[in-house]
Amino acid sequence: MKRALLILIPALMALSCSSAREQVVANPVPQAQMPPEVSETEQLKSTATLVEAARQKMLGNWSQAAALYHEAARIDPRNDAALYSLAKIHAMNGDFDTALDYARGATSLDPANPYYQMVLADIHILKDELPRAMRIYEELAGNDPENLEVHHNLVNVYLYNEKYDKAIGVLNHIETLTGISEEVSLQKQKIWVNQGQYEKAIGEAVKMIGYFPYEPLFYELLGDLYMETGQADKAREVYQQLLERDPGNHVAMLLLADYYQEAGEPGKAFDYLREAFSNPELGVEGKIRIIYSYMRMADHDPAYLQQALELSSMLIEIHPGEADSHLVHADVLHMDERLEEAREMYLQGARLDPSSLQVWQQILSIDLRLADFEAMLTHSDMALEYFFEHAVIFLFNGLANMQLKNYEDAAATLSYGLSLAIEDQELQQDFLTMLGDTHYFLGDHEASDSYYEQALEVNPDNATALNNYSYHLAERKTRLAQAREMSERANHLEPGNAAFQDTYGWIMYQMSNYTEAKTWIGKALENSPEPTAAILEHYGDVMYRLGDRDKAVRYWEKALEAGNGSALLHKKIEERTLYE
Repeated sequence: MKRALLILIPALMALSCSSAREQVVANPVPQAQMPPEVSETEQLKSTATLVEAARQKMLGNWSQAAALYHEAARIDPRNDAALYSLAKIHAMNGDFDTALDYARGATSLDPANPYYQMVLADIHILKDELPRAMRIYEELAGNDPENLEVHHNLVNVYLYNEKYDKAIGVLNHIETLTGISEEVSLQKQKIWVNQGQYEKAIGEAVKMIGYFPYEPLFYELLGDLYMETGQADKAREVYQQLLERDPGNHVAMLLLADYYQEAGEPGKAFDYLREAFSNPELGVEGKIRIIYSYMRMADHDPAYLQQALELSSMLIEIHPGEADSHLVHADVLHMDERLEEAREMYLQGARLDPSSLQVWQQILSIDLRLADFEAMLTHSDMALEYFFEHAVIFLFNGLANMQLKNYEDAAATLSYGLSLAIEDQELQQDFLTMLGDTHYFLGDHEASDSYYEQALEVNPDNATALNNYSYHLAERKTRLAQAREMSERANHLEPGNAAFQDTYGWIMYQMSNYTEAKTWIGKALENSPEPTAAILEHYGDVMYRLGDRDKAVRYWEKALEAGNGSALLHKKIEERTLYE
């Protein structure tokens, strides 16, 4: 608060800061203590230095300006303008004691200058010497009763000194000079509310409505005061009065919506809110804030989500050309788990304004949740037109290519993305792990192993890298002891992960420990709401090894129904025999 008071310090006066009015607001320093006079030549030199200091200040060369002000004061210690400028510079730098010395020097040399006195008062405020500042401003105001700047500053000083009645008195005086004004009225109301004098604040608000009957702010303030004092019915009457004066006033509708919401009548509240939304004068930003407030309320009551959907649909109808209209509607649809509709809305918003990386990431995340890798490839290609230097888009693109078995494209995309992720270790791990997967499918096991190991160097507890590396070693039936150790670590890091449990079971299978394999793949089945073909087929293989051919065939058939089983799955079912 104290530092903010520097705003009160006026800008540097051009050259002379003297006032034409005769004022005596501080006792001048006795002549014996005044700095000695210098020659006219030195005075001119000091003035020239002062001019150059002001020029450097305007150019933004503050340190050079400060040095020149010091030089001007050294050449002529009676250069009050230089002392004034030095007082301000030291105050802004937080050196209040030095600033005070310079301010006192300037006021001693020209005690009638109100700007010098105001700087002196402001420095006293910054030093928490409020009574001294108050005395200076009181004298200034007494000597110049029409100086608005001085009187506004005096109000602030009274407030800092908790002289609230005096502050009100000065504000009333300001009103006699300027007429009724919003700024002064609001200040008076704030003072009265802080003092608990609500009736005075209410009277002031009523007065302002009388002067400005079409200004919604004063109705809102009066309504708030009535609500704070438990006079809700009076608040409603005020809002209705505004609506009667201006039937299309969206502020009145919003106030009534708030009133009925507080009164426990959400249906009525929503009716007024819907009316406010239909008014184009209520801007997009205001409407968006309301929609998000309804989304927050939906966390506790799902009924609000449907209202948010209605409002966001209206937003698009009224502001169809605004990207934010579509994006907000998409957010509501996404919250309602209507993923495909949400994705389409995000895309419409991105077409209107493709500049948001976050929106493209949201689109790609929905693609991932829907396992729609064709769409993910298309959308990541679209996003790369705008964000070619953002590694995360390459990650989605690489994943889409890998899932679509475009392994060469995936490897190229992921390699380039990795080169962009040098500063982001989390992304590096993802790229390296996915490159390990891709090169495994390309049959380049040496490169695959190398990428997994690099991922684990970055983060030895990368559960996905541990799992995928160990699974592919099991598939290759190599280094099974190492695979088992890595899989155990992955399951420890993410207990209950069905894919990780299946991996450990499959390693047990490859190590001919079929009983343990049955236990772990069985856990994977239990933890999978919709088991993958791989888990079902693995369990069938285990059952076959344990001698239960009928059960094995049943699980192979389930794997076939799930889709994406192994190339030998049909043959296993037809011949009721295990093939590996």
